[in-house]
Amino acid sequence: MKKNIVGKLTVTLTCATILFTLTACGKKADKADDTSDKGVTTVTVATGNASLPFAYLNEDNQYDGLDVKLMEAVDKALPEYKFKFIGGDFPTTLSNLESGKAMIASFQFEVNDERKQKFTYGTVPYTDWDTFIVTNGDKGKALDSFDELKGKKVYVTTGTNQAAMAENYLKAHKDAFTLVYGEYTNEQIVEAIKSGAVDATLAPKYSNDLYVKNYGVNFVIGKTPVNKSKAYILFNKKADEKLQKAVNDEMAKLKEDGTILKLSKKYLGGDYVPKG
Repeated sequence: MKKNIVGKLTVTLTCATILFTLTACGKKADKADDTSDKGVTTVTVATGNASLPFAYLNEDNQYDGLDVKLMEAVDKALPEYKFKFIGGDFPTTLSNLESGKAMIASFQFEVNDERKQKFTYGTVPYTDWDTFIVTNGDKGKALDSFDELKGKKVYVTTGTNQAAMAENYLKAHKDAFTLVYGEYTNEQIVEAIKSGAVDATLAPKYSNDLYVKNYGVNFVIGKTPVNKSKAYILFNKKADEKLQKAVNDEMAKLKEDGTILKLSKKYLGGDYVPKG
């Protein structure tokens, strides 16, 4: 009887020991998995999904464009972070950033007072964004100032700096010209100007260069910009300072080593990188 009790006790203890060992091994494995992911933070980046050549979905339904590839280059150099993109039109990108759905936004953002209040700007400008008046050269001469737009219809993309600067001019010069708002593609902008639906748009030099190159139009710009500016990324106001520094530092390196220039030539067709 005693032998049976001892035998049963031995088996029980052995099984318990095996169970404990397996459980312990299992816990170590779980911990190892956690450790492999430890220190890697997923960061959502808001960008466009239909804005060639800056941010769009390509034929493989993958995010592409200058702004996207720039963020991917930053992400590649920062193993402690993993970037995930969320797309939308220009206003949606800003609302995604403001709401906290994203901590970074990359979509050719210029500096203006309203955005400075809501967001934190990156420290590295990566695209020249001097704004010119774009018109159809077949229908008239190039224009150099807002004063010359009197009585005309001007297309602006909703929520952009170009819309804001035109609105500010109209505050002091009521009804000088009419603004037509939208989320047009490059092709739609070209067609609107060609057809006369609008007389002009506000855009940087490289946008007009693309209109001429890709659509064979005779669009022209003035000799001087109506506004001098540059594009930056934006951070949510609550974005971690360590993240901000890491991204800003890496963007400075990418500008220095020529990566941003390569992206500019690939997607914009030339050197549109700010020198400063």
